[in-house]
Amino acid sequence: MKKSLILLLLAGLSTAHAELVAMDNADLQKVQGQAGADISLNLSLNQDANGQYDNGANGVCNNSAYCNLAVSLNNRFVTQQAGAGVNDTWTVASSTSGRKLWLVFKGIQGQINLQKLGLDGVDLLYTAKGSTNSQILKPAIQLSLSSAMPIVIKKFGFNAMSIEQDAFVTNADGSGAPTNPNDPNQYGYLKNATYASTNPSVYDRGKETGFTGMMINGNLAINGKFMMFSCDGTHPRC
Repeated sequence: MKKSLILLLLAGLSTAHAELVAMDNADLQKVQGQAGADISLNLSLNQDANGQYDNGANGVCNNSAYCNLAVSLNNRFVTQQAGAGVNDTWTVASSTSGRKLWLVFKGIQGQINLQKLGLDGVDLLYTAKGSTNSQILKPAIQLSLSSAMPIVIKKFGFNAMSIEQDAFVTNADGSGAPTNPNDPNQYGYLKNATYASTNPSVYDRGKETGFTGMMINGNLAINGKFMMFSCDGTHPRC
């Protein structure tokens, strides 16, 4: 009896069959879908795990000269005054050759926490150029920000900004070499002189020389979206 019942059940079961079927462009065009992601980025530069300037004994900025950002503009040199001593600071401006000038941002550090950046695939609908009723639909990549989750900025800036000069001459063709390549004081962007402990300004004592500094702490709240799409002649701004 049991065997007969099992045979009847097996006979009543329908068989299943599956196989891969080739799809052409028309079939693919019928498939629709969208996807998105929320991205969180925490960018930290020259800071330790506690968000402090990492200039301790084993810190990345233990040698502060290597935490500088230096910019050298084209044709900005200085030459020595005629008859000046060998130790005289070079002050005569030149646009061809001389000691190269550097604008140095000393002690660069900071943290930027981008709490939420929306990345989505969306449909962009716009009216075709030169038409009043022809609608164009295009796929687009959308980046969005919300003021509910602002961009957090902590201790972003630099300790001092100064104008420094190399200790060797750079020629008009860009060639030139320091007398002692291993001496960091030969290069303007590596100079890290500090104020003396007897400096009249108590605040500046022991800090790197310069004429200004900057430190930013705050939240940047932005509401908005940015779309990227293939722009052709149908769009009024393409």
